[in-house]
Amino acid sequence: MADPSVALQEALLERLEAEVSCPVYDGAPMDSDMPYVSIDREISNNISPIAGRKRQQRLIYLSVWSDAHGQAEVKRILGEVVAALDERRLPLAVGRAVSVRVEQADAQRDADGVTYQGSITVRVITTH
Repeated sequence: MADPSVALQEALLERLEAEVSCPVYDGAPMDSDMPYVSIDREISNNISPIAGRKRQQRLIYLSVWSDAHGQAEVKRILGEVVAALDERRLPLAVGRAVSVRVEQADAQRDADGVTYQGSITVRVITTH
């Protein structure tokens, strides 16, 4: 069976676009209006048993960007992303997402002193 990485990316984008109150990008345009969520990076580790189906642990990194005053907007959007993904079934067109869990979320002021950034790490275990 084919690797589910692309199917996972598509399912994440579809879920977030449906349940988060701002635009969600897989590669935000440089001139995007804020706030928005960006799917930034995926790291995949092989955790397959010696025999049986292929299993991978994937860490997916998302960012939330806001130019609103203070952290409130970023924290609200972080909460929406967590509600959309944490411990919720995520159907894939290829393979299966066995577990979806938000491992970490944080908010901080960007180096420019104006923009706020939220970061989310999502752990997904897939089989195929």
